[in-house]
Amino acid sequence: MVVKREYPQLPFRSLPEAFLKRARAKSEKTFEIFKHNGSWFKRTFKESAHKVLSISAALLKLGLKKQDKVAILSQTRSEWALCDLAIQTAGCVTVPIYPNISPETISFILKDSESKVIFVERLKNLKGVELGGVEHVIVFDHDDTEKTESVITLDEFEKSGEPFRHNIDIDILGLDDVATIVYTSGTTGVPKGVMLTYGNILSMVHSVSQVIYPMEDDVIFAWLPFAHIFGRLIIFYSVFNGVQVAYAEGLTKILENIKDIKPTLFPSVPRIYEKAYERIKSMAKGNKAKIFELAESIGEKYVEYTKNNETPPPHILMLYKLFDKLLFSKVREAFGGRIRLCISGGASLDPKIAKFFTACGIKLLEGYGLTETASVVSVNRENKFKFGSIGLPIPFVEIKVAEDGELLIKAPSVMVGYYKRDAETKEVFTEDGWFKTGDIVEIDEEGFIFFKGRKKNIIVTSFGKNIAPEPLEAELQSFPIIESVAIFGDEKPFLVALISLNREEVMKFAKELNIQGSYEEIVRSEKIRNFVKEIIDRFNEKRPSFEKIYRFEIVPDSWTAETGELTPTLKVKKYLIYQKYKDLIESMYHQD
Repeated sequence: MVVKREYPQLPFRSLPEAFLKRARAKSEKTFEIFKHNGSWFKRTFKESAHKVLSISAALLKLGLKKQDKVAILSQTRSEWALCDLAIQTAGCVTVPIYPNISPETISFILKDSESKVIFVERLKNLKGVELGGVEHVIVFDHDDTEKTESVITLDEFEKSGEPFRHNIDIDILGLDDVATIVYTSGTTGVPKGVMLTYGNILSMVHSVSQVIYPMEDDVIFAWLPFAHIFGRLIIFYSVFNGVQVAYAEGLTKILENIKDIKPTLFPSVPRIYEKAYERIKSMAKGNKAKIFELAESIGEKYVEYTKNNETPPPHILMLYKLFDKLLFSKVREAFGGRIRLCISGGASLDPKIAKFFTACGIKLLEGYGLTETASVVSVNRENKFKFGSIGLPIPFVEIKVAEDGELLIKAPSVMVGYYKRDAETKEVFTEDGWFKTGDIVEIDEEGFIFFKGRKKNIIVTSFGKNIAPEPLEAELQSFPIIESVAIFGDEKPFLVALISLNREEVMKFAKELNIQGSYEEIVRSEKIRNFVKEIIDRFNEKRPSFEKIYRFEIVPDSWTAETGELTPTLKVKKYLIYQKYKDLIESMYHQD
């Protein structure tokens, strides 16, 4: 089964056409900003287009045909974006792969997608990977590359195609051609390849550009993994609108890089905003803590007035100006001083954090999207937003709510199907063509959508109570010492929680209370457990009985994407955590 889509009137027929037209019109303007050997460099549209066409010609020299699959396995960087565009310019299909997933999953994706070529950051990324039908490996970093007939560096590969770059014909590409197959990160099972056409992608980014309007001097900050559809939106948006993209050096360098780059647009997952908020708050000690609380309170009041286009009362205005000088302006400066919009997606965002950053003059808007919808479905607007909501549908997206609360979508951005999985494609569509998101939502009288939880993650207790665990987990994770939470209780009389702690906060806490020992010993100490219990007790005070956490256990492990407990966008893989800690979870239901 392949689902056909009707697309709106679009200015381009493919992403390569969009990029090459933008490159001709803005040839000497900066397209990419990246760091190399400790220094920042800029590359113009003309220079980037030259590279894209050369790499594309080199792919065609290998004998690749239209719609052949080519994989990319790398962290976010300039080469990723250029190779993605080059693959599509050659008429092929990009298959993005996360660099921090298991060799078994990488092997599965390469085999399932029938990829013939792979671009890889380093050869060591392929350790333990079965290449299957992959015939050529092109390596970005050549310090560990042994040149063979099937392995070549990107520099050499690009040079081999340069003489033939003028022979590229992008007129063979159309809206119904598949541009990419994106494998879902899989919080519930085996990854599925989502087929997205140029029509899907272009109609989505066309709609997004009407509500997040591009500015001539925009610089988008790119740290999100391009293997995820939200991260890939950065490439789509910058190509479609001809705006600059700047690449972070990595997750640990985000704040440092932001100060250097001074971006205007910052897309991210909630955990980054949460960590930044926790860090700012933790710096306020003693009397400063009281000042922070008052500043936050005044900031929230100020934002409530201004978002409704109302003038704050004189005393609020006066206090806001004072706290802007003491705190808010410093936060702006830490984020580079030029950010006009932050966009949060991939998971639920605590409204308190959105209000805080918005009070700082960094407007933080929450949105919602899926791989199956080429990314964005809804987003709050710059001048029309509600904290706690995932916004309003973008243009050309129709929504409705099923009887059980599931969000249903009709849009030109909805995928054409799962690769080689007709039966599973059929399962996610209603008989009259609505895509079933699997997400439970509520819609208010103004059309704002409020996310309530994943349909598959809904906990049904033995008393028949339906509970969405995500908002509860997010609230507990707002405490600095708690890194990740997994709540369980399906077909059980009450909820229990597994908690993974923030190592840095634990060691800081241990030092203050003079708790001796290794990290594992400290985590198991009575003082740490009592501190976490106090957090759970405070959490429970605000909850009805069926939403209270009756028992919890602290695990000494850190949950990461590398170790498999989290998806690359930092969502908890509940099924895997249950399998890993099944005995511990079940033991909580058998305590006296």
